[in-house]
Amino acid sequence: MAAKAKKKVRKKKNNLLMIAVSFAIFLFLSVIGGYFALLYAGDRMIEQNVQKLQDLKAEPTVIYDKNGKEMTSLIRQKNRIYKPINEMPKTLIDAFLAVEDKRFYEHKGVDMVRIGGAIVNDIKKGSLAEGGSTITQQLARNVFLTLDQTFWRKTKEMSIAIGLERKYSKDQILEMYLNRVYLGEGEFGVEDAAQYYFGKSVSDDKFTVAEAAMLAAIPKAPTTYSPFNNPEKAKLRRDTVIRLMYEQGIITDEQKEAAQAEALPTEPHEVAGASLKKGYRAFFDHMVEESEATFGVTEEELYRGGWNIYTTFDPKVQDAMVEEYANAKNFPKDGAKRGVESSMIVIDAKTGGIAGMVGGRNYAAKGFNFATDMKRQPGSSFKPIAVFAPAVNKDINKWNANSQLSNKRQSFNGYEPRNYNNRYTETVSMSRAMIDSANIPPVWLLNEIGVPASLEYLKKVGIELTPNDRNLAIALGGLSVGTSPLEMAQAYTPFVNAGVVSEAHSIAKVENKDEGVVREYQPKQSEALKPEAAWEIHTMLEKAVQEGTGKAARISGRHVAGKTGTTQSIAGDSKANKDAWFVGYTPEYVGAVWMGFDPEDKQHLMHQGSSMTAQMFSKVLGTALKGVPSSDFVRPEGVVQHKQEEVEPEIQLAADMTLDNNQLKVVLSWIGGAEGGTYDLYRISENGERQLISAGMKETSFVDVLDSPRQYRYQVVPRNAQGEEGTPSKEVPINSKKLENLINQDPGHNEEGNDQGQNPGGTENGNGEIPPDQGTGGTGEHTNNGDGGQSPNPGTGEVPPDIVNPEPSQTNGSSNEIQLPPPPQEEGQNQFPDASNG
Repeated sequence: MAAKAKKKVRKKKNNLLMIAVSFAIFLFLSVIGGYFALLYAGDRMIEQNVQKLQDLKAEPTVIYDKNGKEMTSLIRQKNRIYKPINEMPKTLIDAFLAVEDKRFYEHKGVDMVRIGGAIVNDIKKGSLAEGGSTITQQLARNVFLTLDQTFWRKTKEMSIAIGLERKYSKDQILEMYLNRVYLGEGEFGVEDAAQYYFGKSVSDDKFTVAEAAMLAAIPKAPTTYSPFNNPEKAKLRRDTVIRLMYEQGIITDEQKEAAQAEALPTEPHEVAGASLKKGYRAFFDHMVEESEATFGVTEEELYRGGWNIYTTFDPKVQDAMVEEYANAKNFPKDGAKRGVESSMIVIDAKTGGIAGMVGGRNYAAKGFNFATDMKRQPGSSFKPIAVFAPAVNKDINKWNANSQLSNKRQSFNGYEPRNYNNRYTETVSMSRAMIDSANIPPVWLLNEIGVPASLEYLKKVGIELTPNDRNLAIALGGLSVGTSPLEMAQAYTPFVNAGVVSEAHSIAKVENKDEGVVREYQPKQSEALKPEAAWEIHTMLEKAVQEGTGKAARISGRHVAGKTGTTQSIAGDSKANKDAWFVGYTPEYVGAVWMGFDPEDKQHLMHQGSSMTAQMFSKVLGTALKGVPSSDFVRPEGVVQHKQEEVEPEIQLAADMTLDNNQLKVVLSWIGGAEGGTYDLYRISENGERQLISAGMKETSFVDVLDSPRQYRYQVVPRNAQGEEGTPSKEVPINSKKLENLINQDPGHNEEGNDQGQNPGGTENGNGEIPPDQGTGGTGEHTNNGDGGQSPNPGTGEVPPDIVNPEPSQTNGSSNEIQLPPPPQEEGQNQFPDASNG
């Protein structure tokens, strides 16, 4: 039995051994077979595409506008100057080998040592950050392969690299690579790049070690390490290459020190790629970034050619922007050393497609884009999206255009916002609060619906605030960081699109017929508002342009809606504005315009405001839409039009005496009266004689010039749209306290002892000049008379700011979990984000 059992065990062992040997032989043959299959596949692909190595030209990448017409093409002859390797300096070759492939002359196309090291590093870092590609593999990838980011692409890359090593010498491969490598700014090959960056040939006797290292530093991330795009990062990367060259014995310590001390190039010596029409660069740069982020097509691949990019660009919109931005009269006065900055973006009202943008008045290629990258406080333009929209959406029966909101001076757990001229009423309708841009009502309403409801809605429309913004200050656009024109334009799309927010984007489709790649933009749209809520907000925004603070945005013969916004200067007095905004829309387009100094200081103060941004919107869209039939806003299907009933508020009149150009003047301003009505203004002498000094006024301010000091009284009589008289205001005597303060040379004082530049009296600034806030009716922004944005205020014609420096007592936190954010640091000064008035 024992012998039989042993025999059985021995037989079993022999069977296992045979299986193991068979598997080993199979594995060996598979590896060998796979290797030869890899060689065959590589050779086959090289034979089929050998022309790609020899032909250094390619079809251009063409960029199309929304109409399918060519916007520009990235035409470049790959290697305008093909440089043989024997004409390249050894220093340049060594620089590339040091950083890209130091074992180049040792491997056979695939460096297993490098791949193993990359895998170990990836495991240590817990990511796939390390690459193991040799120069030969990079050449194979750049010449033969598509964008397919798969395992099989990597396998193909390796097989082609092995095939290249069998077909060509090391020097031939290196020569092809150095003439093919992408070096940023649309430049391929070391010779073209050297001419572009340094204005010299690589074979020039003056070509330096630092310049060789700079070129070798770029391929890892061409956009990031461009010396013109990111000088600091470019220098850091260049110096790293120089250090590697020293460590590998290529240069001496003295050469290393000298090379690292050498300055980077500061401007190109020739234009890369096809020329773009003036003013198109900001959109182009944004489109290139989106191409990689959304579709995976890099700048390098675009410049290699063969792509068709179909964009949302509208040349009529962009050309109108370029024309108006070239006119200095469209901007506030320049500062001592620079002008006011500005940006604008226009997107399709239905789809969110970007029709055009201005990244800055002097936008530089790949520079800071004020339309997309900027973060500034939006002032009152934030009220519709931060307060009114979420409130109406929550309960339209409770909160709508006719709802009466509190407009009395009050404290919200320690936070005390103010109406700009310090005048208040018991209540005001939501519609009137929107039209006149009052401050107390939106803060009160936000307190009613809760800050979380506002933050939730803002997130839906693409604006995510910081933890420091969980407070009532956001009602007035008092943000700790801020927002951009791109975000604001996108956030307004629900008002014109039945409540649907559309993601802003610049590309509709990318395709490469040779590679068989077609990728279309997948619309990102979602309901942010119920249709009836969107229409309710829209009707109020349309009135804000028809008769409120946005009158300067009106376009003859077209329907326009929108909202202005301003923030007060930090460095200047109450007359200066830090930011000026207008965000609005027509049935076709949504646009956002911003103006302000960057940075602001005492020599650079902006004394004009949102009337300028509203005018810019009007001029650009007016020109862009010429020839387009006028259309009306479409009420969403099933939404009932509610009649907005306005309760005529009591007229409150103020008459303050001031001195301007050695003339006595009485600055008259008032609030109240029926919506859409007019005003008659009377001067009443000491004997009771009444004199009509202005009739049929639509404005809410007037300046009465006196030839001598008189104790006049004044009265305003409102009339409704039918011309019927309403309840007149009380007869108000002249208040001369401001003039007394001026004579006593106490310009910072006012009757409430506030020296924070808030001007709560709403009359004058303490320096004898008429302030920019008359005609607001205590709301935060005046109303224009509609004549091209001219103000009814003869003094300055400017809209007052929404966010101003608060009183010291308002910079602290408050109880009941309503915390005001700490002021962010900016240019060594504090910017108060708690929007204390206006």
